Amino acid sequence: MPPKIGQVRRGISPAPADMLLSRQVGAPVLFPLPLFWDTPPWHTWPPLVAEAIFLAMQSRGLLVSALESELGRNNPLTDLSESESSDDPSAAAQHSQREPTDSELGIPRMLPYRNERYGLADVDFDHAMAVDMQLSPRRDHSGRFAYSAMQLGRWEATPEDQPLSGGGWIPAMTLPPDVSELGNLSSKVAQLRVLAPDAAIVISVTPEWIDDHLADLIAARPDAILIRLGQIRMTGVAFAQFTQRLVSRVETIQKVPIWLAPPKSLGKNTLGVADSVKTIALGASAIAVDSWLENAIEEFNEIPPPSSFTADPLRTVTADVEEILSRRLDPDLDHFTGMLSTLVHEQPRDLLGTFDPEVAELLNLPCVGRL
Repeated sequence: MPPKIGQVRRGISPAPADMLLSRQVGAPVLFPLPLFWDTPPWHTWPPLVAEAIFLAMQSRGLLVSALESELGRNNPLTDLSESESSDDPSAAAQHSQREPTDSELGIPRMLPYRNERYGLADVDFDHAMAVDMQLSPRRDHSGRFAYSAMQLGRWEATPEDQPLSGGGWIPAMTLPPDVSELGNLSSKVAQLRVLAPDAAIVISVTPEWIDDHLADLIAARPDAILIRLGQIRMTGVAFAQFTQRLVSRVETIQKVPIWLAPPKSLGKNTLGVADSVKTIALGASAIAVDSWLENAIEEFNEIPPPSSFTADPLRTVTADVEEILSRRLDPDLDHFTGMLSTLVHEQPRDLLGTFDPEVAELLNLPCVGRL
């Protein structure tokens, strides 16, 4: 709803589209948009296509989850050589004058810190604006809590002529191997802060965790908590109720930003742009855009490989990617930033209303248009 009469006299100043995330330790992190791409299927695309998609998303201000290995940039782990030891003052000084990290440069990127750490390299921490510490394994397309051989092949840079042995799937773990119990989460969060001193540390779980362990997650002092509902189906009203209950319960313990990966819809339409803005008005801090990209992903899968005679293959693939995004994503981003700019009230939730009396009662919102 627009602001009430008398609240705004000389036009409506737009609300900012960026998101400033205050960290428990260190300076705040400024994200261009309160949006992130949670689970890009990097392993299904050739590295050149994955690289072009990744760069195109970053240029739009989207926080994208990716490892260097997932983009085909498999570099060995780097360590200081003997000539760069602390006993060599010139080498130590040279090492201290490092280039700024991606986070310091404001380049949006999220490091998926999976339980098994497959494909993770030290350079990934330098590139991260947010570190996503994943405590919950995900189901693959078969329903298993597992990773496919194709994913492992990309993470470990397995040559195409040397397929992985051991079957078609690899079981996933639950907690990270160096975290034996929830009571040790805070020390793990502290370690990640040392490894990525300029990044926000996000703990991500599936929704069943919050029933009994929300206080444990908050006690670990993350900069945000991400709840993944992407493999669940529910109605939009049920999702709104969930968001309200979650935000209310978090605030009773300690206010922590909540990021949400929305569920799949029970209806024909996915949860779209307007639903994302309403969810932010209900108290969420950031929303995953995976459902917005379903049609784009289908077209990404059809991008032809560049000819061997192409002088600049990445430029050719990037042109295809940009054309797809200009149709499939850019209109949604424009719509999102436009609607987000109207959340000008100190309490954005006060701008929500409904024409349905039953929904008004369920969500404790005003029922508008009553005659």
